[in-house]
Amino acid sequence: MLAEVSKNYEDIVRSTRKIIQKANISQIDFVGCGSSYYLSMGLSMQVRRMSGGKVKSRFLSGSEVMLGLADVVPGSVVVGISRSGESSETLAAIEAANTGGALTVAVTCSEESSISRFASFSLEIGFVQEEAIVMTKSFTSMSFLVSALCRDLFSHEVLDRYLEVIPSISQEIIAEADSELELIRAGTFSHYAFLGYDEYFAACMEGAIKVAEISLSDVDCYQTLEFRHGPKSKIDQQSLAVVSTNPKAYDQELRVAHDISKLGGSVLLVHSGSSRNEHSISTGYPHKDFGDWFLRAMIFQLIGIKRASVKGVDPDSPNNLTRVVEI
Repeated sequence: MLAEVSKNYEDIVRSTRKIIQKANISQIDFVGCGSSYYLSMGLSMQVRRMSGGKVKSRFLSGSEVMLGLADVVPGSVVVGISRSGESSETLAAIEAANTGGALTVAVTCSEESSISRFASFSLEIGFVQEEAIVMTKSFTSMSFLVSALCRDLFSHEVLDRYLEVIPSISQEIIAEADSELELIRAGTFSHYAFLGYDEYFAACMEGAIKVAEISLSDVDCYQTLEFRHGPKSKIDQQSLAVVSTNPKAYDQELRVAHDISKLGGSVLLVHSGSSRNEHSISTGYPHKDFGDWFLRAMIFQLIGIKRASVKGVDPDSPNNLTRVVEI
């Protein structure tokens, strides 16, 4: 699926990219609900990182904008993200952004959806078909598309390589993750903690919501060192802590991992390069711009599927959830 995004990238983004470049935008905000909110979180961080801080960016829930809890900045770009293109709060946020004088962009996997009609421009990847209630491949595909656009806008010289590398390593990641997760029996734990920083924290939040909703498990998510300040009290032999390591914090994060092990918990490190931990999974991503953030989410989603399998829960039909949230 990521190969399809890469193949069709230019056709998808051409008109939207041209308008953003011509307008000389100084702020790009992202809006979404549920998994799309955590997708917005990661993309907002990518904008700030890839622009070197020259472009401001916020990540907002659709309800924040809809309820007037977050103001629309006139002249900014507001990107609304919705797999179905029909999420009520996100649609309301796009309408508010239009009224507030922002340029609006829709990112969706549904062609001719409401969000595409409401927004000034749209980035549609209708070839990403996902009938399940839970967002998995749509999360990864939309993340890849807009992460690539960030490089296109702010660091164009790395775009072609990025479009090539991400699809290439994604299948390797899944294969390695499946093997390692079976080895540590990842589906047998009753408590999970996802820990990380920056874009990797956004991926952890996506992991937490996925494991919770598809396997009905006890799940926590914190910035790594914050886990020491109270939440570690939950650690026991039935706990699996997944540390999505950050190159700037790696040594300190290893200390947290060691503390968790001493308390009887199991630890899995996810990283881009090599690791000194017994149990780890590498994305193999060769750069330090956090461009693999959403690939890490695939690993976390797989943990949820394995836990659901052990519990006999259907991961595609979580309790009390629907594919589209309308109010």
